Amino acid sequence: MNAEKIKTLLSSVKNIFKKDFIVGLDIGSSSVKIAQFTKKEDGLHLVKADLREIASSPSAPRNDGEEKNISTLKELFRGVNVKKSKIIAIINCPKTATKIAKAPYMPKTELKKGISLEAKSYFPFPIEGSELDYEILGDAVEKGVRKYEIAVSVSPKVTVEKNLSLLRKAGIKPVSFVPCPYTLQKLAEKSYSKEGKTTCIIDIGELHTELAIFKGKALVFTRKIPVTGKSFTSAMTGALVSETGKIQLSPEEAEKIKRETGIPPAEGESKIIDGKISTTQVLAMMRPLLEQLADEIGRCFDYHREESGGEKTDSVVLFGGGAALSGLTKFLSEELGIEVKLGDPLEGLKVEPKAVPERDKISYRLGPAVGAALTDGKGINLLPPEIKEETKRIAKRGTLEVIVTAVVLVSLLLYIGMRIQLGNFKKRISVAKKELSSLQHQYKKAEAHHLAGMVLIDEPHWEDILKELSHLIPHEIHLTDMRMEDNIITIEGIASSERGEQILSTFILALEKGIFKNVKLVSVKDLKDQVGNEFVVKCWVD
Repeated sequence: MNAEKIKTLLSSVKNIFKKDFIVGLDIGSSSVKIAQFTKKEDGLHLVKADLREIASSPSAPRNDGEEKNISTLKELFRGVNVKKSKIIAIINCPKTATKIAKAPYMPKTELKKGISLEAKSYFPFPIEGSELDYEILGDAVEKGVRKYEIAVSVSPKVTVEKNLSLLRKAGIKPVSFVPCPYTLQKLAEKSYSKEGKTTCIIDIGELHTELAIFKGKALVFTRKIPVTGKSFTSAMTGALVSETGKIQLSPEEAEKIKRETGIPPAEGESKIIDGKISTTQVLAMMRPLLEQLADEIGRCFDYHREESGGEKTDSVVLFGGGAALSGLTKFLSEELGIEVKLGDPLEGLKVEPKAVPERDKISYRLGPAVGAALTDGKGINLLPPEIKEETKRIAKRGTLEVIVTAVVLVSLLLYIGMRIQLGNFKKRISVAKKELSSLQHQYKKAEAHHLAGMVLIDEPHWEDILKELSHLIPHEIHLTDMRMEDNIITIEGIASSERGEQILSTFILALEKGIFKNVKLVSVKDLKDQVGNEFVVKCWVD
């Protein structure tokens, strides 16, 4: 068995143990989203992306939310082979954050300890009792001193354990916990980065709004914004006093109006919604939050501009359930003075048919889940160290299993190959005997001609020619017929190899360099039921 075949075999054995799918998982407050990819020769292909709402009634028992999450997860993962999937889950809470910073240049073995000590100054809240991880983004020079530019992420261990517990109960074992800004970076790299341009991506969720600014593909700034999808719903549940009396919407009514009406236009006639509240009143309740949202985004732009020496932000892309608030993109575009659009994380990806039901209605909510899958479990990982070590041990054990299995299979196939070769040798010996018999017949005929005086003085010496020919025949070629007439030898045979044509070409060159003044390949064709070529060659003797 040659090296190329062994390499192919090892690759096949390795594929038995590898993960076939990469799944990004986003567990939000009101919905769960997944994006499942598979790797093919031309890159990642999206095979499934979906979401399920998990809204719970305020009067439901405390554990009702967890039960709904577990049920929703099981429903979404129906048909997904969890054991063959690499699952990357997003983790988030008010104290889950990512910071772009600079760290002193030091040996990488000491870097994590140094970052852990410095990280207290990176975040506006205590990070004791938090999981921490980082990624080196590159080198930087600050006041002539070489430093590392890093992305540092933290999340409370309580949040991490809570998410782990939920996933365990749903039968899901993640290989990585990633913060939301890290997933938005992968989206920027894939679809929204432009050379020399600065892009802001904002994910507006039910309880968390994440803002990330990118220079090209590089993440340069992240921040949580205190205005969320729930903020707008809550603002609309406040009591209003009008000519018709006191009006107060329930959370369910407010959510319904928010989704169906969005931001009412300031101009035009006011209309009554559901016979209860006017569009003018809805706008009045929403406007303070809309202005706060625009102000928060504007302050982030100002901070980035100061830190970067005057770079302006060129465009804004919105994701998340709150991003679809009707009229929001137009309002923010007018307030910020730049292009604001609703994002599509599937743009530029290879999407299998029927992979995304109702794509137009849900794609903007899939951003973080898609970004999580695009991380491929590499980079920042906020899983506890002991679980990450366990994952590495499992990977090493899997590699060892691959090696052991490959050795066994290679040995078995070598044995089988040797048996096959032995059979081939026996066949070749049989063919050689037939060839020898044919040659002896021709030799006797030539000898008889010579003794009878029928061979002219200038005719070739067939005995010498046949001896020379026997030295030139490669072991992959066996002859099936040979005819000699008028100083021409016609040779018919079989090149029994995958490289039949190459071997035949080498054989013809050897004949030309030998005793023949001209060699011509009359015909060559593939064998029907086996590997190799059948050929006819004519050789002219000097």
